[in-house]
Amino acid sequence: MARSPNFRLLFALACVAGLLPGLSALGAEPTRGQLVYEQKCAKCHGRQGEGTADEHPEPLIGDKPVIDLTRVIEKTMPDGKPEECVGDEAKAVAEYIYDAFYSPVAQARNRPARVELSRLTVRQYRHATTDLLAGFRGNSKLGDERGLAGQYFKDRHFRDRKIERRDAVVKLKFGAGSSAEEISKDVEEYSARWQGSLLAPDTGEYEIIVRTENGMRLWLNDNERPLMDRWVKSGSDTEFRESIWLLGGRVYPLKLEFFKSKGEQTGSIELAWKRPHHTDETIATRFLSPQNNPELFLVTTPFPPDDRSVGYERGTSVSKAWDAATTDGAIQVAAFVGEHLSQLAGAKPGEADREKKCREFCRKFVERAFRHPLTDEQQALYINKQFERAPDAETAVKRVVLLTLKSPRFLYHEVDGAANNPYHVATRLSFGLWDSLPDDELLRAAAAGELATREQVTRQAQRMTTDLRARAKLGVFFEQWLRLDHLIDLSKDPEQFGKFTPEIISDLRTSLELLIDEVLTSSDADFRRLLTTDQFYVNARLAEFYGVTAADAGDVTYATVRFEPEARAGVLTHPYLMAGFSYTATSSPIHRGVFVARSVLGRALKSPPVAAAPLAPDLHPGLTTRDRIALQTQEELCQSCHRLINPLGFSFEHFDAVGRYRGEEKGKSIDAHGSYLTRTGETHEFNGAREMAEFLASSEEVHTALVEQMFHFLVKQPIRAYGPDISPKLTRSFVEQNFNLRQLTVDIMAASALPNVAAKP
Repeated sequence: MARSPNFRLLFALACVAGLLPGLSALGAEPTRGQLVYEQKCAKCHGRQGEGTADEHPEPLIGDKPVIDLTRVIEKTMPDGKPEECVGDEAKAVAEYIYDAFYSPVAQARNRPARVELSRLTVRQYRHATTDLLAGFRGNSKLGDERGLAGQYFKDRHFRDRKIERRDAVVKLKFGAGSSAEEISKDVEEYSARWQGSLLAPDTGEYEIIVRTENGMRLWLNDNERPLMDRWVKSGSDTEFRESIWLLGGRVYPLKLEFFKSKGEQTGSIELAWKRPHHTDETIATRFLSPQNNPELFLVTTPFPPDDRSVGYERGTSVSKAWDAATTDGAIQVAAFVGEHLSQLAGAKPGEADREKKCREFCRKFVERAFRHPLTDEQQALYINKQFERAPDAETAVKRVVLLTLKSPRFLYHEVDGAANNPYHVATRLSFGLWDSLPDDELLRAAAAGELATREQVTRQAQRMTTDLRARAKLGVFFEQWLRLDHLIDLSKDPEQFGKFTPEIISDLRTSLELLIDEVLTSSDADFRRLLTTDQFYVNARLAEFYGVTAADAGDVTYATVRFEPEARAGVLTHPYLMAGFSYTATSSPIHRGVFVARSVLGRALKSPPVAAAPLAPDLHPGLTTRDRIALQTQEELCQSCHRLINPLGFSFEHFDAVGRYRGEEKGKSIDAHGSYLTRTGETHEFNGAREMAEFLASSEEVHTALVEQMFHFLVKQPIRAYGPDISPKLTRSFVEQNFNLRQLTVDIMAASALPNVAAKP
């Protein structure tokens, strides 16, 4: 097609003015859309789409398809004069903007990604220091059995044993007609001891609770000093609480002792807790193991939060606060090592070979911290010099610990930059799957040259995914994927939802956690089930509130039920999320639509250009929530984003502010029709959340978004830094592997731990 004289004139003027740098030298003529952009858009958005300080400071970054961009340009651009760019001209500019700034090719060209030198994140630092010392005390295991090992005695001094059994939970009443009648029958005083381990599902502060009118002692992660000691009672208190900070995904030794004396009329005991994001509850069977485990060292030093501005935690910046925290953490580790040196080094005070054993302990400590064998120079600097200058072995060991934990070789990944060094491969695997140090098997494989091929790395990753730490990390990913860390206050209007208590909210969170865990640990680990399952977990309290029948559900136990299967689908319609993405009295299609757009579809949404408070329901008492939202967001400035958000959110309108199903609102039938305009410009329509969930489960956009989000969460580096083909390859493999989440985890780690090495066909 011949160029018009006006087009050639514009092109010449643009080149002379320097608006199109490099184009004339390359002999390339700009498109019509590019020239219009330079003439009408560059003043506000920048010649390279970088934005301008006075007009539009944000760069042209997004993922709108051309059809959506065209609509926005026709309605809003240029500012104040949208009639100047419409029709074919608007479409041409939209195509240019998409090709130049929005498309994946453009993003890779304009913002080339690279693997950045990264420090340990806070989570990685805590796990690494725990495992660093656990290597000298024995690794913890949960085992296959659940509950605690119980021993019951006919006296208060644990001498005359009567019964041994495994108790699913510790919630017992003694005496005639009680659940523990056989234990307390025909005796006036008795005692009991429960031993085993406790699994902490989340990282944070726990309140451990023991309820009893009798004497008791409790040890948790410390076999010498009890966390609670009420062996000699004073006063009439029957509930005792102590706080303890625990690292999530770890197993801690636990022992509980109880006795009833002759003078006491009754006997009972309950072991409960208040874990992060929950209310008081009896510690459930799934968190208890009869298997004994070694104590774990935990760094409790406060750290500043990691940067999550790009959507995932990363350690690419260093602040004074972070540096100070690592110093405090190193001091805490050194103090612990000093107190437990005899146990850790196997060297008792006064032994002739104590210094030799301490040196050997230090060698192993530094090698584990650095994740590779020591060179002669490192041996001399980190160990020999400290022992030569210290007044005694204990001081030398503390100096070694401090020097090691402040070294960049511990605090940073791969400081020497050797890409496929086998010890670096081991480190990438362990921090990707465990947020921690390589174990002995990984280090052995590195030393033997067994981490050189994609197949070898895959075998190690498959082994590592069976570890409790990998399971816990995947659980954290899906909590972040579902934005649970944003759902802080779920309280509702007491006049409308008076029975929606903090206990119900806590139960709902447990219900959602059980659903996620069930999918992740199932044989197929099928991601699609998270979006489409019609089975949910309820206890007796939830069953009553949501009006479902669950014969096997109790106060502590949860059972699976199906309710509203024609409307409810998977985690997206779980009552916890429906309540979380709602207002106190009404549903919120906007919050729900934003969640689906950002988390599930991976769409980029900019902050609203102006703050707008939601329209109060009493201002338009006859309008449904859907009608109110449509009215509030009808302006074209709003529609730029709400054209995507609202149709997704409207699909959830069958669920009220506490996630209960409803057929009507304000006397009108619920309209749950929604739609989605894909990145390729295709419109998909659905009626209700189930149809939407089924579409999302089969959507390539969703699969790609999940792959990239999981990659970023595990690897903590931009996926594009590993090549333009890695995302489509991983997505294709994910589909071919029937959407197996554990296999996706393995594939991500195999691809990132050994970059530029292909798997055998």
